[in-house]
This record gives sequence, structure tokens and C-alpha cells, in this order.
Amino acid sequence: MKRLFSILVPIALLCGCQGINENTTQIEDVQNATVDSLAEIITEEVPTEKPVSDLLSAELSWSDSLLKMYMAFANNDCIKQAHKANFSVELVYDNTLKTDSAVYDIYRIGHEISRNEGADTRFIVDQWIYVDTLRKKLFEYEPAANKLTRWWAAGESQHFFYPVYELSSKTTAFVVPFREPGKGTYLDTIFNRFYPPDSIYNTDGIDFYKRSRVAKEWKFYDTTGHYWLMKSDRFEKEVKRYFDYFNVEFYVYGTKGSTRAKVRNVTFGLSECKTNIFAFTFDNSSLKSIGHPVFCSARSIELNYGKDYNKLEKNIDSYLAAFPTDYTDSITTKVLGNADNFYFIYHDDFAWGRNPRQSKCKFPDRHILLIEGKNILGSFGQSELDLFGIGCD
Repeated sequence: MKRLFSILVPIALLCGCQGINENTTQIEDVQNATVDSLAEIITEEVPTEKPVSDLLSAELSWSDSLLKMYMAFANNDCIKQAHKANFSVELVYDNTLKTDSAVYDIYRIGHEISRNEGADTRFIVDQWIYVDTLRKKLFEYEPAANKLTRWWAAGESQHFFYPVYELSSKTTAFVVPFREPGKGTYLDTIFNRFYPPDSIYNTDGIDFYKRSRVAKEWKFYDTTGHYWLMKSDRFEKEVKRYFDYFNVEFYVYGTKGSTRAKVRNVTFGLSECKTNIFAFTFDNSSLKSIGHPVFCSARSIELNYGKDYNKLEKNIDSYLAAFPTDYTDSITTKVLGNADNFYFIYHDDFAWGRNPRQSKCKFPDRHILLIEGKNILGSFGQSELDLFGIGCD
């Protein structure tokens, strides 16, 4: 829904495009210093009495965001086992280390175990982590090798979670918007080398799709959905030089479970009014068992599908209703699942790609909300498509 972007203040977790591979660095000689740690489009009448939500907006620092992401999504086996055993995974500040090139806040992540009916408890350390306070990066410490392995950085959430959309009955893809005002990416830079911003656009099939008007070396890939997708072998070759997407088996999460799949092609959909998209397509046959695909990640996520989210969904809808906007539709919030306090939500009727004329969804979206108690602490992996065409309204 369009208003989710205007209401939630995103945690600053997005930097330039980088590969998925992790980097390592050797720890230098250090000195210790103890410091403090941390619709119808606009047709429905607004009710006179709006529902009241229990949820409130709150702010979270970049370092706390990284720490909470790590505790929820780390591939550390001990942490995963602690989650499965319903232990409370906890964070304990240890100290600060200063080197010639960095200042690290050091934390212990672990869980408590008890014996003798809780009379004897002790804290088990599952992982030591170092937060580089200058470069805003989180590292895992490997004692045996005395080195730090880079896990993630503030500003990179878009490389952790990718939104997946059913663009037609033939094409399912993780989608990256481009040519958005003030949000240029490296993919934009590559694309603009081949096709400048004033290139011809998707004008809803009036005459753009006459074969004689298709730009040189563009190919039609799929014209059966909402977007008439095109492909360029030159552009795809250039993307492969800079990104790991084709070498990674992604974990794809849908309404009925998850599976693994590889990217097959890079396609794109252009429009003067609607969201321009790059679509990194999957083989549809590999996704049949998971229902409607919603998210994907290069990392395995322990996503819990087992809870009843009805109350939370209504709470989120009530929260959004308190902030009316000019553009919205009638699609209500759905929670796909949760990992710890991270809730994977979407607004989608899954019809607009297959049957555009029958769909009421004008702003399909994907978000991961960090919700603790009654506080919405941040929005991660956010994505929204404008199918209505606000830019030309």
C-alpha cells in the first residue's frame, strides 16, 4: 500500500550495490577501553470513526538494527538451535577495541541455560561479534584464526531480502525498481549506458509495441502480464560481470512454504508513469510447491509459518488507516511469517500479473517490519510497485 512508505521511516540500511560474497579482515593489535553500549483508487468513503491500532512508531539506531538482524538471521548453528529450542537469544555488551583504523564495539550473543529447576543458570556464548562504529559494519569473530569475517553493513538490507512478484502466468521474478527520482543505483548506471533515459517507454500498448519501434537489440520476453517484459543480451552480459545473482541459489519463500531456485534471465519493464523494473526471473516449475512466492534471500531464513497473525494484520491495517493518503487501494495486510520479531508482510491479490483487468491491487508491496511489543522499530527490505501510474495522474 502506498501509504506504508510515507508513514514508516526506513532504517538506514541501504548502500551501493555490492556482491553477496563476504569479506574477511585480520584483527590488528588493539587497546581496550570500556564505554557505554549502546481499491478502488480513492473511491471508498473514509469512516467517521477510524479503528484504533495498538502499534506505535519508534526509532532504532543503525547499530541496534544490525545487531537485531544478526540475532534473527545469522547462519550460526548454535544461534539457530537456541531459537528452535525456544531459548531467549540475548546480547551482552563486552567492551570497545580501538585499532589504528577502526573502533569496534564487542558483543557476546548467546542464551542462558538453567539446572536444578532454574536455581543455577549460566550464559552460553554462541558468537562474539564486532561492530565497526566508523564504517558501520558487523563482523563475526573467529577465535581460532584470530580474524573477523564481515557479516553485513548498515544500509545493505536490499541485498539481504528481495521482493518476489508474479509478473504473469509465465514469469516470476525478484524485482528491483529503477529510474526512480533521487534513487539511482549501479544497475541504473549500466542500463543507461545502453538505453538513455529518453529512450522509448511502455505506453500501455498504444503503439510502443509495434515491432518497428522496439529499440535495436531489445527482445520481447513476455507480453502476457501487466508488464510487457523485454530483454537485452548485452545488458544481461554486463549485469553478470558485476553481480553474483546467476551464481547463487536463492531461498524463495511463498505462502505455502519455501524452496531454492536460481535466476535464469534479466528482463525489464519500462513505463513513463508506472514503476520501471528489472526482473530477475526464476523457473516457474521450481516454485510450484510454495504457493505464491513473496520474498527471496541468498541466505537461509528460519521463517515461522505457524502463527495466527489475524490480530496483528488488523492492527497494522488500523495503524495505516490513521494516516490517509491520496493514493491507496482496498488490499489488506497479510503476514507471511516471522523470524523472531521480524514480520514478513505483503499487500497483494496475486491477480494483477495474470489478470490485470480483474485485479483491484494497484500498489503491491513487500515489507519486513521489526515489531517489539507495541512498537514498530523499523522497516526492512521494503518494495512497492506503482501499477496505477501516480507519476502521470
